[in-house]
Amino acid sequence: MDTGDMGSGDGSPPGRREELVERLCRAHEAQLLLYLTRMLGRPDVAREVVQDTYERIHKLFKPEDVMFPRAMLFKIATNFALMRLRRARLESTLITGSAGMERVPDEAAPPDKRAMADEINERLVQTIQELHPSLRTVFVMAHVQGKPRRDIAEQLGISLKRVDKRMTKALRACRERMESFGIDLLRVD
Repeated sequence: MDTGDMGSGDGSPPGRREELVERLCRAHEAQLLLYLTRMLGRPDVAREVVQDTYERIHKLFKPEDVMFPRAMLFKIATNFALMRLRRARLESTLITGSAGMERVPDEAAPPDKRAMADEINERLVQTIQELHPSLRTVFVMAHVQGKPRRDIAEQLGISLKRVDKRMTKALRACRERMESFGIDLLRVD
């Protein structure tokens, strides 16, 4: 069955949203990929953000409601990229915890800070080990092994959306568990 002939369920004529996405892709994809690659530092992540952007546009926007298509495209892509950067920063904080301090030796660090860093690190390892196996697997594949979302999805036989949901649940569980220990990872320096 040709899905291009099916409507969007919202009264839009069949194929109109697909045409909007195709026009945007043809006209701006190269520039958008370059912009996102510079912003995110990784072409593979930039391509994922572009795909997420096109999916969002297709799902939410009727062509007749779009006055400035290029501006809308870049705004949505920028929002997705910023979410990725914020998530990466949070995940990095959760993973490295105090381990980031070990990378840059600080001989002047007072003993109380070193002890606090060691405790945070131990609690973080414990927290990750306590995650439900499906959450822990996605978390470790992404943050310890450094695998992209698409590879994780393929290897586990799940959708990208499921990978994102598991990652979100894992991060939330880690944050809540660390907070139960009295540790706010966003305020740890």
